[in-house]
Amino acid sequence: MNILPLTSYKQNCNYNPNFTSCAKIYDPKKITSLDIFAKDKVRTTTGPFRSDQNWNDIMKYIFWNFSGEKKVNIACLACSDSSESLSYALYLHSKTPKSYYKKFHITGSDIDPEMIKIAKSGKMNLSLEDFTNMRKYIKDVQQYFKECGAPVKITNNVDSGAASYKIAPEVHSMMKFKKSDILTEVKHINPDEYYVLNIKNVFPYLKTSYNNEVLETMSKKLKSGSLFIYGKYDLLVPNFRIKLLNSGFFEPIPGECFVQKI
Repeated sequence: MNILPLTSYKQNCNYNPNFTSCAKIYDPKKITSLDIFAKDKVRTTTGPFRSDQNWNDIMKYIFWNFSGEKKVNIACLACSDSSESLSYALYLHSKTPKSYYKKFHITGSDIDPEMIKIAKSGKMNLSLEDFTNMRKYIKDVQQYFKECGAPVKITNNVDSGAASYKIAPEVHSMMKFKKSDILTEVKHINPDEYYVLNIKNVFPYLKTSYNNEVLETMSKKLKSGSLFIYGKYDLLVPNFRIKLLNSGFFEPIPGECFVQKI
């Protein structure tokens, strides 16, 4: 594990959502009894290799930072249809030998049982924009997907122009999924293991008290050197970045949406 000096950059709160593989509107009360959402209606979007990060930069940093470790957990919380988890799996499978990527354990969790069912199925909806995003980082990305025809049915899906694809078994087998909320998963972090904790573009939907407990628990549980990756939309939460820097994290690369535990 390696740690670089503290850096900072001007916070940019401009955010352009990436409406790609899954854009869904739902009533949180219909999927959970937990009183954690700040709004009665929530619109979520996801897609592989979203533009919040330069994936080459973040993955190179992950490879460098954990070069000497035997096990690293990549935990994607609020993982939706598996797009975030898939981004890591595709990058690892296509660019590193099996002997290396086997040390990365990729998991995904989401509070929405419909999303977890889709993630476990190995099928997902992908648009032309999704493939454009993936081709920025993955050579011959088409080899990892088999078109299945009509889109996977998603309740209140507002996206269009997508078809369903079967993810290659060798990639899908790299990921494990379960139904759970963010705070529960953060509380289950093993403080003796390294994490790449991916919680992206969800905090503005949640109550301040819940967000504060998540961030406080993260700062206590994550092992020094672990990474927390968030999204540009999360910067719309008042003082989000400041709270991170005041709770035991620093920014390894200016301009990128991730911090490292000191």
